[in-house]
Amino acid sequence: MNELQIESGDIFACYGSDRVSKTISIGTGSIFAPKRLKLGPSHVAIACQWMGSMYWVESTTMSATPCAIGGERVRGCQAHYPGQRIAEYTSEGGHVDHYRLTKIFELSGDESELMSHVLIRHFVLKSTGYDMGHVLLAGTRLFKASRLFPGADLDRVFCSELIAAVLQRIGRINHRNPTKFSPGTLMRELVRQGTYRFEKSYS
Repeated sequence: MNELQIESGDIFACYGSDRVSKTISIGTGSIFAPKRLKLGPSHVAIACQWMGSMYWVESTTMSATPCAIGGERVRGCQAHYPGQRIAEYTSEGGHVDHYRLTKIFELSGDESELMSHVLIRHFVLKSTGYDMGHVLLAGTRLFKASRLFPGADLDRVFCSELIAAVLQRIGRINHRNPTKFSPGTLMRELVRQGTYRFEKSYS
C-alpha cells in the first residue's frame, strides 16, 4: 500500500465479504444509482490529517486493531492508517472504492483543519460510541421510512452518520438529519450532487 495517495476529505466506500456487510449492501442498493453505487457499500470511512499523519477515521465495531491515536481497541469512533484498513478488507475477500472531492469542492487549509479538529477531538478522542440500532436497520427496506428515525444524537454514531455530520459542518452536503443516511444513500447523494468522484478501487 506504499503507493497510496490520500488527501484530507477522501472517502472510502467499503464492501465487506461477511453476511452482515452483504445484507447492508443489498438492502441499501438502488438500480437507479450512479455507476459503482447500485450496490451500496456496507461501510464508509473518511481521511483526515492530524499531527502530520494521514488517518482513516470511522465508527465501527468490526476492527480488531487498536485505534492509532488512542492506542486501544474501540467500539465506535476510531482512527487507523489507511493502508492497514484497506488491506484488512481486501485480504478477507472484500474491496474498497476510493472517492475524492471534485476540484470545485476541494478543501482549503482552514477547512481541512476544521474537519480534522471535529473528527479527532470531538469524535475519536471523546470515544464516541457506535450506533448499533442504526446498523440493525441499515440493511432493511425499513431504513427508507424516515419517520422511524428520531433527531440525531451524535453521542453515538453509525459510520455514514459520522461522515454526514462532519461534511455538513464544513459545507459539503446539505443539512438534514444525518441519522437518515446509510452508507449507500450517503455516497449516492455525494456523487449525484457533484461533490465527490470515484478515484480508484482496491481489491
